[in-house]
Amino acid sequence: MFDQKKKLIAVAIAGSFALPLTAEAQSNVEIYGRLYPEVVNLSLSGATATGAKVATMSAAAAGTPGTTTLLMDSPNSRLGFRGSEDLGGGMKAIYQLEMGFGVDAGLNSSSTAGALFSRNTFVGMKGGFGTVKLGSMDTVYKELGDTMSYLGISSGNFMSTSNILSKPGFGTSSASSFHLRRANSLYYESPEFGGLQALYDYSFGEVPGNTSSLRVISAGLKYEAGPLYLAVAYETHNNLFGASKNVPAGLANPTTGAVVTSMDTGMRWTAQYKFNADSRIEGNFATIKYDESGGAATRFANYKHNAWSIGGEHKIGAVTLVASYGQAGAGSCARVGGIACDTTGLDGNMLDLGVGYSFSKRTFVFAFYTKLTNGSSATYTNVVSDARPTPGQDIGTFALGIKHDF
Repeated sequence: MFDQKKKLIAVAIAGSFALPLTAEAQSNVEIYGRLYPEVVNLSLSGATATGAKVATMSAAAAGTPGTTTLLMDSPNSRLGFRGSEDLGGGMKAIYQLEMGFGVDAGLNSSSTAGALFSRNTFVGMKGGFGTVKLGSMDTVYKELGDTMSYLGISSGNFMSTSNILSKPGFGTSSASSFHLRRANSLYYESPEFGGLQALYDYSFGEVPGNTSSLRVISAGLKYEAGPLYLAVAYETHNNLFGASKNVPAGLANPTTGAVVTSMDTGMRWTAQYKFNADSRIEGNFATIKYDESGGAATRFANYKHNAWSIGGEHKIGAVTLVASYGQAGAGSCARVGGIACDTTGLDGNMLDLGVGYSFSKRTFVFAFYTKLTNGSSATYTNVVSDARPTPGQDIGTFALGIKHDF
């Protein structure tokens, strides 16, 4: 009876989105989702004083007064449809359509998060050759590293260690991030050989006259055997200008035309060990580089830094305890013409502490505290609202919420 109800609901929802479903396809549709609204207390404090010396690539120190905000958020709550069709000979067609929405504010199609099927959405083929998917998906780099989704709520939320691991400590543009979903992607997963699997994805630039100008390429290897998980991933961004879109205007290179080119790269190593069904730990180490060529004298040339994190999860009956710590170094930089470039204060760190209580396999409540500490020049942020830190400003976040899967 429950399965039949799910089928009927699938047809009704698909019909509301004008999705045609044949009689055969209906039997393969699965509806799934995750809702996790949270009440958040957000505090910003400790900004570097106005006029104080900051790093070359940092915005000017503003001495912004501390603020405290109470709000409700619903990061990455989602609704999806997925399924498969048996094609015979060991082959299957597979598909998924997934979208995010705000439990606190409803569907907002004017935003990327609320746009229809803006999350992992694809169609593909699976067989002895592996799996091929075409659509909009998380990159290999994102999938293989930083894999502990604490309490199932950290993806896209303030406690995600990707806020320290996968971006620099300056600017606000997502062009610098190495932990994203990419549109127009061709994704391949090899068959597994003794626990080892290779993955590759290519995101087409789709710029008229030059389809490769904004390409993103991501590749990696993972190994899973018993309690051990090991992975390494590498990603390149061609002409995304992750640095120039984030540094002050006087330092930035032109990001259009063929005069200046950029190649940003990220590499991340990940290791996870499960002691038993109730306890596990994970560590990550990442190196990120931003390189631009052809710029005028005094303009940005390159920046490099390292970051790492360690975290763990332990269950005691219905209670789950989680903790993690991540740290990013200030790094080093260079400007065209050998002009001095200073990275002092571009470091940052983040501490997470959380607890969840399960009422069932699908429903639990949680409490989480995160402290993100910025160096005197840094603006690392885990804020999902409009409020963003100025150089040196720290962010303290406490949340109470409920999660339900279906």
